Amino acid sequence: MDSNNINLNRIAEALLFDYSSIYYVNAVTNEYEWYSFNPEFRSLKVESGGKNFFEDLVRDADQVIHEEDKHIFMEDMKKENLVGNMKKGTMQSMVYRLMIDGKPVWHTVRLIRGFSENDDYFILGVLNIDDEVKKQRQQEKLEKENNAFDQIASQLAGRYDTIFYVDLDTDYYVELSAVDIYRAADVPEEGNDFFEESRANAKRLVNRADLPKILEVFTKDKILKMLQKDSTVQVDYSLFIEEKLLYLRMSIMLTKDKKHLMYCVENRQSDMATEEALREIERKSKTYNQIATSLANRYDSIYYVDVETDKYEEYSASPEYKQLKLQTSGNNFFDESMLNIPKVIYEDDKEAVLDAIRKENILSQLNEIGTYSLTYRLMMEGKPCYMNLRVVWAEDHRHVIIGLQNVDAQIRKENDQKRALRSAREKALRDELTGVKNKNAYQEYENEIQKKIEDGSSEPFAMVVCDLNNLKIINDTYGHKAGDKYIREACKMICHTFTHSPVFRIGGDEFVAILTESDFDNREELMEHLQDAVMQNLHTATSAVLACGISDFDVTKDTKVSDIFDRADELMYENKRMLKAMAS
Repeated sequence: MDSNNINLNRIAEALLFDYSSIYYVNAVTNEYEWYSFNPEFRSLKVESGGKNFFEDLVRDADQVIHEEDKHIFMEDMKKENLVGNMKKGTMQSMVYRLMIDGKPVWHTVRLIRGFSENDDYFILGVLNIDDEVKKQRQQEKLEKENNAFDQIASQLAGRYDTIFYVDLDTDYYVELSAVDIYRAADVPEEGNDFFEESRANAKRLVNRADLPKILEVFTKDKILKMLQKDSTVQVDYSLFIEEKLLYLRMSIMLTKDKKHLMYCVENRQSDMATEEALREIERKSKTYNQIATSLANRYDSIYYVDVETDKYEEYSASPEYKQLKLQTSGNNFFDESMLNIPKVIYEDDKEAVLDAIRKENILSQLNEIGTYSLTYRLMMEGKPCYMNLRVVWAEDHRHVIIGLQNVDAQIRKENDQKRALRSAREKALRDELTGVKNKNAYQEYENEIQKKIEDGSSEPFAMVVCDLNNLKIINDTYGHKAGDKYIREACKMICHTFTHSPVFRIGGDEFVAILTESDFDNREELMEHLQDAVMQNLHTATSAVLACGISDFDVTKDTKVSDIFDRADELMYENKRMLKAMAS
């Protein structure tokens, strides 16, 4: 394994992400280290490091992983499987249950950083997602139940010609009617006293022979008493409308909230229930609206758009979205959207949203892939807020449903994580003492040059290898603070000489500069300038003395970066011997 400082640099990024624990694994030797600030993980008595990550993983999994999930660690996390998935780029995350205090707690193990040709390590992060999984499963269960209830309610509603929806607290009612003949009976579509008005209408319309039983079910106390015994009360009767005798059946039931009654009337002479009746019932039914709200509560706003007429209705559950004061219904969704988008969308995203919301584009996407989504920024209280727009077909394939979801917190967290990752990576590639790039950065740069040499695309370059003279003497005589100052002074000499080239500190007293372009063209003059500065410092006890060697890339014979480095290193040692002789 590398030094502890390097390890901490590499995993610093992960600790910023609120992971429960981090595994740093050497992909070659299988050695690993484990980091965690979570007391729950410490209580599991998992080893903090070891010689073989994969063997210890199987051992620990057998002790602390839920029985049904052990196969993930016994099979999927085998070295050949895990490494293979990393190389293919398919390893993302694995979800499992960890047994804590005898209870299963959902976690996920995620690949934070994989290894490549340039790296011999990878980092895995463990994240507690128990609340998220449980919430998602509860939501899925609710949506499944609501969807099933919605379909059942729609199918049942299709049987009836008329439904009266009655509030038991106020006696207010709404009539949902699909058959025009009931309009001729002058029965109000809504009213404030269902039982009194229904008894009056019954006396006017119902066949005398059936009147007593109808009056009974139109008496509040009596019908509630009947429903205590049976979940549904049915009564068959007949009535006269426009001198026609209709034979009907009324089914009466309590709604699930026990606060409403439904009086459902069907024509026993015909079980017709047109699609128009069903749509009317669904549109007006408070029960349907409650179900729709439950299903849509993940969205801040939903638009229901008829793509044949362009008429629309908007259902909003978010007070923040309502503050935009957009119309909640209208006759031309797409034209009105083109007018509203420039007013409420963040300037940089306007063009993308305008293009996405065009009718022809929406229909094209839906017909091709069945769904359509876009993330953009909406201006809320003068600030850009990330939103996600998702479009799907409604079941009738005539309407589209456009859901808008506030994803600002999620997007901003992801952006913070990316910045933290970049910062941690830059820190891992920089030498803390001098501020120049470190050995890790040099190895990455060397690999890039090697690839160019192999494919014949390398530009001319030279390597300068520098080594400090007398560093040990400085440390022993004046202390390590003076030694650190000596190293920084030497680094400044190199950086000030090769101002257009990357400089790397690859050892305690060793530096490499890789010269390209103008520094390569002027390399002889620059080396003379550096040698002059060294000669001036040669007889000053604490001034930096550098031994240097330079070698050019020879396209006719050099096949490896190490070929150039070795030549420059050999010339550096010749220069070191010369400087020591001059100083004695």
